[in-house]
Amino acid sequence: MKTRDVAIVIFYDKKFNIIVQERGRHSKIGEKYGFFGGSIKKGETPKQAIRRELFEEIGFVPKILDYWTKYSFIVKEEGKYRGWLVNLYVFLSVITPRLEKAEIAEGKGMIKMNINKAIDEGGFNVGGVAFLQKIKNKLLEILR
Repeated sequence: MKTRDVAIVIFYDKKFNIIVQERGRHSKIGEKYGFFGGSIKKGETPKQAIRRELFEEIGFVPKILDYWTKYSFIVKEEGKYRGWLVNLYVFLSVITPRLEKAEIAEGKGMIKMNINKAIDEGGFNVGGVAFLQKIKNKLLEILR
C-alpha cells in the first residue's frame, strides 16, 4: 500500500473556532476545506515540514507549534490518492491576530469556523468526520 506522510496544524481559539484553508484548486480529493500544512519531504521531520509548509502557505510560522498526535486513515475518495494510507502528524497552535492578518499564498483563502459547524457542514475529506470529532474532543480537553 502506498503511503503519504503529511504535517498539518490545527489553529484554534477559546470559542472552539478553528482556522481552515478554503482549498480551491489545491484540493487533492475534492475537499472544500483543509488544514494548513503539507507533505513531509524525505529527510524532514514532521516539525521541519510544518514549519516549511506554513512559511510557504501563510508567510510566517507561529512561535508555538505543539505536536499533538499522529492520525492515520485510508483515502476512500476518488482521485490521485485513492487507496493510499495517509499519516497525519498533527500540531496545535492558538489563533493570533498575526495569523488572522496573514496573506494566503495557497488556496482560495482562510476561514474561521466553529468546530461544530465544521463537523456538521462537511467539506472536509481529510480523515473525515471522525478526525474532526477527535479535534473537538482535544479542544474540549484543552479549553476546560
